[in-house]
Order: sequence, then structure tokens, then C-alpha cells
Amino acid sequence: MDRFKIWIIPGLVVMIALAGLLYFRGPLSEVEKPEEATIKVEIEKKKPKTFAKPVEPSPQKKAENDANAMVGALKSGDVSECAKITWNDELKKECEDNLIYDSIVKSGDVSQCDDIAGEILRIQCYDRIYMSSAIDQKDSEICAKITDAGLKQMCMDQIQMMLARYATSADDCSSITSELLRKQCEDNYYLKSSAKELNADGCSNISDQNVAAQCRSTIARNINAIQQSKIAAENASTVKTLTEILNLCDNLNESKAAMCKDSVYPQLAFDRKDISYCDKISDDLKSSECTKEQGDKINTYYLRQSLTLHDKDVCDRISDNELKTLCKNS
Repeated sequence: MDRFKIWIIPGLVVMIALAGLLYFRGPLSEVEKPEEATIKVEIEKKKPKTFAKPVEPSPQKKAENDANAMVGALKSGDVSECAKITWNDELKKECEDNLIYDSIVKSGDVSQCDDIAGEILRIQCYDRIYMSSAIDQKDSEICAKITDAGLKQMCMDQIQMMLARYATSADDCSSITSELLRKQCEDNYYLKSSAKELNADGCSNISDQNVAAQCRSTIARNINAIQQSKIAAENASTVKTLTEILNLCDNLNESKAAMCKDSVYPQLAFDRKDISYCDKISDDLKSSECTKEQGDKINTYYLRQSLTLHDKDVCDRISDNELKTLCKNS
């Protein structure tokens, strides 16, 4: 009995110690957890490395990039540059349409307008080409194909103005709807035809009295120019005689020699078409008169030459600006 007591006391002490140890260390599963954590860490370290995805631009940056690409494409004129517009498909198509539009309008081929996707730009393509074609052909019927009402009216107006200016007969003016432009067309035609035929009676067909007066004045000048031309032709052989007379003047005394030369210089000025001979006249008044009179004769001579030879370059020799303009417009 005493021996049993001796053994039971140490046994209780051991059991109590084990129980305390278990209490403070926790369950066995918790003790094993660090090994599991270690295994997980080792597994994660074996995963392959990956690269981060590029950050997508903000909506504002996308719009800015596409806008810059659009500007660059339009400046270069190269439709392939539109491919740099990466975020906005509608803007890319608009870029392509604009560059295609310019080339089609320049070509004048209206059938190519169908290649433009945008309806508004496609219609503008048709209208622009119809406008150019109508003006080139002076055909108002082509203007009727234009969709835009304002552009259509502008087309009609321009053709009517062209007809009014370049009509070759009074009938050409009949298609002009504007009464004012039609009258101007008829007046311009009668002015040109009457002046060409030297027919003053034709001026009476002109409704604008100012234009009618200009018509008569033009015909009178042309007739005078022709008469002066005939006189000049008749006197063409007198240049040598005048030169001889001028030389003979030197044999006279000083005062008579001056009077002699003064009478020859005006004719020499006209015959040689050199107004500087008038400057040699000793009398200032006669010198001025010579300059004006012979200058007018020389100008009308060149006007006649232009009309006879149908050479507008001759008009540049006319010193009077108004008569020069008349010469070029005749």
C-alpha cells in the first residue's frame, strides 16, 4: 500500500505536466500549420512571371490622339494616314471620305461619288461636279441636277451672266430668266455687232441709252480711224520728201529755218509714229498742239491697225488709256 502511494504521486505529477504542455501548445493540427504555409509559399514561388497589361488611355486622350491623326492625314492628303485613327471608327471613315472627296471633285468623274460613305459629303460631291460641268458647258440644264437649292440658283445665275457677256446672237439671250440680265445680254450683243459692222443704226436696238451712246461713239471713232488710215497710206511715200525739206530748211536764215522746220515736224511725227518730233518745234504753243493732234492721229492709226489685222498687241502702242481699252475690247 505504501509502495503504491509512492508511485502514484510521481505519475500524477507527470500527467499534470503533460496536460499543461498540451494546453499551452494547442492542438496538433495547429502545430502543423506552419509546415503547410511553408509549402504554399514554395508553390507560389514556382509560378511563371507575367507582364502587366498596358494602361488604356482615358476617353479624353483617345479623342485627342484621333484628332491629331485626323489633322495629319488631311495635311498630307494621303488616305492611308487615316489608319492612324485607332479609337473612333466614324472619325476614320470621315477622314477617308474627305480625302476621297477632294480627289473625285478634281477628277470631275461624278460616278466616283458613290465611293463616299457619308451621305452628306456624297451629295456635296455630286453638286460640286454638276456645278463645274454646267459652267464649263454653259448649260443651265445641268444646274437642275444640283440638290442644294442655294448652289443650284448660284449655278443658274453664273451661266446667265456668262451668256449675257458672250452671246453671239440676240437669240442666245432668250434663255435668260432674269429680265435685267436678258436686257444686258441683248445690249452687249448689239453694241459689239454694230461696232464690228460700223452700223450706227444697230445702236438703236440698245435699250440702255448710255450704252447706245457708247455704241455710236465707238462707231464714229472707228470710221475716223479708217479714214485716217487711208490718208496715212496715201502719204506713206512723203517721208523722204519731208526729210529733204527739213534739210533744205537749214539753208534759210535762223528765224525762217525755225518756221520751216516747225511746219515739217508735225507731219514727221505722224509719218514716223514718233511724237518726239513735236518736242523739236520752237514755239511752245505749236509744240503742245502738235503733241495733242498728232498723238490722237497716231492713236487712231494703231486702233485701225488692230481692227484691220485683228491683232490686240497693236493696242499697247496707243498712249490714250481709254482708247487703248476700247481697242482691246473691240
